[in-house]
Amino acid sequence: MADKPQDPPKPDWALTGRERKVKAAQADGRRGPRRRWPWIVVALAAVGAGAWVAQDRGLLGTPPAEETADAPAPETPAETQAPAREVVMQLLPGELTRIEPTTLRDTVRLTGSLAPVRQLGIPAEVSGRVQRVAKKAGQTAVEGETLIQIDLETLRNQLEQSRATADATRAQLDYAQEQFTRTQSLVDRGVSASSTLDSNEANVRQLRANLAALEKQVSNAERAMEKATITAPFPGVVSERLVDPGAYVSPGTALMTLVDVSSLELEGAVPVNYGPRIQTGQTVELTVDGFGDQSFSGKIERVAPVAVSGTRMLPIYATIDNPDEVLRGGMFASGLLVLDQVTDAFGVPVDAIREDGDGSFVLKRDGGRVVRQPVTLGQSWDRGRVVQVTEGLTDGDVIVTAAMPRLQPGMQITVVGE
Repeated sequence: MADKPQDPPKPDWALTGRERKVKAAQADGRRGPRRRWPWIVVALAAVGAGAWVAQDRGLLGTPPAEETADAPAPETPAETQAPAREVVMQLLPGELTRIEPTTLRDTVRLTGSLAPVRQLGIPAEVSGRVQRVAKKAGQTAVEGETLIQIDLETLRNQLEQSRATADATRAQLDYAQEQFTRTQSLVDRGVSASSTLDSNEANVRQLRANLAALEKQVSNAERAMEKATITAPFPGVVSERLVDPGAYVSPGTALMTLVDVSSLELEGAVPVNYGPRIQTGQTVELTVDGFGDQSFSGKIERVAPVAVSGTRMLPIYATIDNPDEVLRGGMFASGLLVLDQVTDAFGVPVDAIREDGDGSFVLKRDGGRVVRQPVTLGQSWDRGRVVQVTEGLTDGDVIVTAAMPRLQPGMQITVVGE
């Protein structure tokens, strides 16, 4: 059998580190290094086999699977078991409310603008040239104070002329009356004809009529003299000044506007379905733009009999006293019309009321917990946002008024900030 040809030797650059050590040992006549990993593998396999045998014979601490399944679980001492943690709910102060007697009201929203109850545009009643204007816009005037003076010279001349004409006519009437008396005496004696008496009587009647007309002219001229001086008919404030001195005016010319702001009127509107519940004398509480949260009170004076077509809104008119005159006409106001109210009653927000199989209840604070407090409910107020409680609550009770579905009776609570 022919010898197997040997592979050519590897070059030095292709030898591994172990192959270089073997080659160096052979060159020195020594035995090359042995391979160690086969023995390591054999040792690990032997250790694993021994451990399996020991476990199978119960020599280790882990019992066989059958014994482990049947053996009872070791008991844990009671004092080492962790107790279940109780849920504690945190509440904000605003989610709790202290119950106390209050006034419950049913209201409707009302908006509108303010206008003076008394507002007068003053016109000229006589012709003439304006001599003096005593007030400017924004100035106050008392009743009877002179506001505008129209020149009296022309009016005085007219008055004097009318008086003179009336005096002349009166003298003529006196003479005609004497003539009529003499003629009547002559006719009674048969000396004069009755036709002369009739003529004298007609002349007397005509002069009497003329004198009456002239006396009327005198009266009108005297009244014109009075009307040339225009005074304030009521105390108020000048809102408009429409003429200046030197202007010529005639009857009907607008001169000035005077307003009385001591009492203002609000013209508002409410839905017509509230009409049956609105009556004169009901209270209106208003806030006015520019006055922040300051409240003003008024009363309903008039209610329109017909709603505004197309809007279904019913006009109403309320009077607001303004003794300090801080309010002005034209300001926008909004507020509430009180339709009905009850005093010294307990009311809670509708979100505080809960229902279960036993009826209505609220969550009342009892120390560090909330408890179920049954309540008897009455009428709803404030457009359904507040419910009257007739039984179940007393003055000083603290209840949860926020809608908190997770908070249940008996749960522990803490209040933030306490």
